[in-house]
Order: sequence, then structure tokens, then C-alpha cells
Amino acid sequence: MDQIKFGIIGTGRIIAKFCRAFNQGLVSGGSVLAVASRDINRAKESAAANGISRAYGSYEELLEDRDIDIVYIAVTNEMHFSCCEMAIRAGKHIICEKPLTTCAADARKLAALAKDAGVFLMEAMWTCFLPAVRKAQEWIKEGRIGEPCSMRASLCAHREPAEYPRLYDPDKGAGTALDLGIYCLQLAGFFAGDRSLLDCKSIVIPGECGVDITDFILLEYTGGFTADLSCSINFFAVNEAYIFGETGCIRIAPWFNAAESSELFTLIGADGAVLREPLPAEKFNAASGFEFEIIHALECVRGGKLQSDVVPLSKTIEAMEIIDRVRASALLPGQSAPR
Repeated sequence: MDQIKFGIIGTGRIIAKFCRAFNQGLVSGGSVLAVASRDINRAKESAAANGISRAYGSYEELLEDRDIDIVYIAVTNEMHFSCCEMAIRAGKHIICEKPLTTCAADARKLAALAKDAGVFLMEAMWTCFLPAVRKAQEWIKEGRIGEPCSMRASLCAHREPAEYPRLYDPDKGAGTALDLGIYCLQLAGFFAGDRSLLDCKSIVIPGECGVDITDFILLEYTGGFTADLSCSINFFAVNEAYIFGETGCIRIAPWFNAAESSELFTLIGADGAVLREPLPAEKFNAASGFEFEIIHALECVRGGKLQSDVVPLSKTIEAMEIIDRVRASALLPGQSAPR
């Protein structure tokens, strides 16, 4: 493939960030060719605003376009499964906005369908591709904090129902776990690496609307690794992530999901003495943007891969299994039992 061509399903605010990576020349070897909405006027408006040449009034029309190699699915949560399924059956590669689905059973089904169809499928967890996060992973592999023992992450931001109605609508895959919690869970899986999940405990605060508005989640992995996660659409917090090791720690901030920096703290002084308090040993600053996950996806497609090795489908499914358990523990009205 000389140029891998994207089609976008959905016209929400997030596609402007996706298209910006191409329009600012941050991505080579790919381009955005078309956008689709169930409202042709919205599709045309979105195409004009984002420098896209083709606009379609249905998702099916876009998927029938033979010039499109890969689709970016950016509709609301409850539509992710059906749009991914249609794209797989059309033979298109896929990047789907988080969460991939609203339950683990649907995520497992999509993974199986994509494998059988021979198409690439990845949840768009852009956080895991950011240079600041990858630098933290590099420090860990170098042994800069010793053996990782635990991590902590918070992603809490008050969302007004009037401005974000989809987050409070049970019919649209709403709630904090699927909106903000998924970032915490995927980051935990990212730094847990090959460790297996042993247990999940949670405290869930449901809102009057029937969705979880605040979740506190504690995960236990093999090897004694733990993750302490907080997420909410009801209040603000200091939204950083920490990875703690035997001889130091790493801070990813600010707003770890869109991190622009990582800081390494060590308990070992220059003379080899053990310090009482960690000292900043190194700081890494870098840009934060969608281009990194897009470039990775293009490399995977060119290499004939069916899934990412950074955000593998096994980690996506694991995160959805945790969300199933968290949401079930709250006994949310109108919520079906996990499958």
C-alpha cells in the first residue's frame, strides 16, 4: 500500500483531533479520505471542517467504498459493536474509539470475527502510545525503579449532564467506567505486562440516572503487583499516574491519559546510599497527540498484523471483563448481566 486511506464513521468532536494529526503533517503514509454520518448534512459539514474529500449519508456507503483500507469508528459507545461488526464483514481494518464494546462478551466476539476475517482490530487507547508513557515503560525495563510492585491512577472530571448527556444515558453505554475508567484499566494492564489478573474489588457510586458516576477499583495481579484506580464524572481530582518500585517510582502527568511528561524518582543516591525520600533523577517531556497511535496502526497494517502488541485484544477484553464486574456490583437499573 502506497497510501493507506482512512474512512471515519461518526462526526463527534473527537474526530477533529484525529484529523489534526494528518492535517498538521504528523502522519505520513496515510490520509483521511471519507467521513460518514446517518445525516448527510452533518457528514458534509464534518468533511468541510476537517479537510476530508468524501462525505456519506450512511455507514454502509462508506464501507462499500473500495478505496478505503481502514476505518476509524468514533460513534457513541453503544454503537461500537455494530459498526465494528459491519466493518469486519466489509473487510476493513479497524481502529475503534474506547471502549471497544460495552461488555466483554461483545469484545470477545469482535476479536474472533476480526481474526477469522484477517483484518486488523485495535481499541484506540491513545494513552498507551504517548511518548511519556512509553518512556516510563522504558525506565521500568531498564530497572530504574527496581521491581515494579504497584501503581496508582486517578482520572476524575466533573461532567455536566447538560454538556455531556451521553455519559448519563444508560442506553448509550454511559457511566464513568466506560468513559474514564477504561483509561485507568488499560494503563494498569499496560504496566502489569505479562502478569495475570487474580482479583478485582470495587466501590461503585451510582447516580440517580442509573449509571456509575464514581468507581474505586483495586486490582491484584500475579507476582504481588497491584493497581489502585479512581475514576469519576462527578468530581475533579489530581489526575496523575504513579508506578511504584522497590527503589523508586515514576510519575506520569498532568492528566495521565494525555500525558506530556514522565518523572523518574529514585531512592538510591549518587553515592549508592538509600534515601529517606525519593529525589527527581530524570524528567522526560514530549508532545501528546493522536498521531502516535495512528502511526502504530499504519505500521501494523503494513506489516500484516491483525492486532497491536501495545494494546493487544487480550488486554482490551480483560479491561471489559473488569468493567462487567464493576458495573454488576452496583446493580445499576436497566443493566443486563455480564455475558
